[in-house]
Amino acid sequence: MSSGEISGGCACGAIRYAAAGPVKFALRCACRDCQHDSGAGHGIHVGVPRDGFAVTGSPTIYTRMGDSGAAVHKAFCPTCGCPLYGLADRAPSTVLLVAGSLDDPARITPRKVIWRQSAQPWDLLPEDIP
Repeated sequence: MSSGEISGGCACGAIRYAAAGPVKFALRCACRDCQHDSGAGHGIHVGVPRDGFAVTGSPTIYTRMGDSGAAVHKAFCPTCGCPLYGLADRAPSTVLLVAGSLDDPARITPRKVIWRQSAQPWDLLPEDIP
């Protein structure tokens, strides 16, 4: 993982973001919310500090209650629909970037799987990642 700036944006280019870093973590999440958000069996997220995070453009924010009872805010492009990042009230100092929206997704390596118990049987999550 990188300690420098990490950037990304949506498919149509209307929204861009940059985070000063460092990357705190990268993980795969198999919860039902991430399945809905990704349209797949899991989401891959990159945690970065909220301090030093900047967005250009105007994402649409969808807010829902997480399993913890705290609000989760998901940002996506209103034009192309690309999911971009999330903010969780229970972790106010962290931004969860959607790995597919990164300019260079190869820079990150997910080292953890969460909500594995919610994984779909057809979504083959790596067994060697705790």
